[in-house]
Amino acid sequence: MNDLLLSVWTDVKSFLTENLNWAIIAVCAAVAAAAAVVVVVCAVKISRIRRQERSGARLESVPGGDLSAAREVREEAEERISPQNAAYPAPEAPETEQPQAVLSAEDVPAEVAAQPAEGRITFVKPRPGMLIRYRYNRSFTAKLIQSEDKVKRWYSELKKALLSYKKVTPRTSWRHESFRFGRPTAAKFVIRGKTLCLCLALDPAAYAESKYIIDDMSRYSKFAATPLLYRIKNDRRCRYAKELVAALFADAEGAVPPQEDFSDIPYEDTQSLVERDLVRIVSYREVAAEEGGAAEEYEDDDDFAGEDFEDEEDDELEEVSAADAGSLMADDRAKLRVQQGEALSDRSKAAVVNVDTLDKFFAEGEKVTLGEIKRRVPFVANNVTYVKVLARGTLTKPLVVVADDFSLEAVKMIVLTGGRAIKNRK
Repeated sequence: MNDLLLSVWTDVKSFLTENLNWAIIAVCAAVAAAAAVVVVVCAVKISRIRRQERSGARLESVPGGDLSAAREVREEAEERISPQNAAYPAPEAPETEQPQAVLSAEDVPAEVAAQPAEGRITFVKPRPGMLIRYRYNRSFTAKLIQSEDKVKRWYSELKKALLSYKKVTPRTSWRHESFRFGRPTAAKFVIRGKTLCLCLALDPAAYAESKYIIDDMSRYSKFAATPLLYRIKNDRRCRYAKELVAALFADAEGAVPPQEDFSDIPYEDTQSLVERDLVRIVSYREVAAEEGGAAEEYEDDDDFAGEDFEDEEDDELEEVSAADAGSLMADDRAKLRVQQGEALSDRSKAAVVNVDTLDKFFAEGEKVTLGEIKRRVPFVANNVTYVKVLARGTLTKPLVVVADDFSLEAVKMIVLTGGRAIKNRK
């Protein structure tokens, strides 16, 4: 047996010695084939993972990753609507999709009508003496189409300001229109109700006591990249928003601003937007029609679902007088609008200053402090340590007033002109 094994080994050794080159080539070919198989398998797996990421299926399974980045991937994968023309065409439906029929309420029992149907919900024809109440989920594009002309104008001006810098590119998804600076998201538009909001990649803390009345959205993951939210409510705020955009791109290279008028967006009714899939019906129910009543539309504003930040309901005025302030804002509302400052009050030497005095000695948007009051207002003594602001005359500009105390009428005047009342701690 040993002789047989020795003989076989001798023959194999002799064969390998005589055919060494061919043996090396065969081994290399086998290794290359195995490597090719590994590469193909890895490519297939990577392709499958990317498809899942684009569809949003892997949002919560990113290993040790950034969920806000994963959400951004999901949002980019949503239905995109081109913002480059006024018509805003809806995505084309597959050829196999059948037209959606308008159903009669007689075919949908009233107790079932409140529940969303399978797939896309369409308009329902009510029975005699009844009406249908719908709840909608409106896309950003639909909200913009149905916005007031002034909102469209502010949107156009701010979009031009954003696109006046190189490497800034827009992209519209269902919820918002975002602007990337290279790869990171630098800004985005959202619409809450009828208010246009601009979200920027700026530190909200840096603007906490400034003339910019901002909301800090950093505690919400979907605003992680753009935590500073600024509401555009009038021409002055639009101008201030442009200043914030300039601050955001302070180190960026400028470009030629686009000449396109982005405000040229014709209004469309809700039914046409539903047909174009820019508005989706979330649910509906049949109710008895009151005399002269109409179908009520419920807004499903998912841009801000679950957000608890305070909404500003007060209109900002170009000017307000002490006589009118009381009727323009309730006392309870004025108390809520007083912000808490960080400095401590010192009651050693007190003085009072009227709102019209501040209007005279301070410019629009300036921050009013005790130190600046003593420096600019001639009749305020240098040894004053405590100041109370009282209402008098007329205020014609927004001011950020930091004081030890305010009368309620003074708070109303400051807030109604777009300013801020910040009270020092006692």
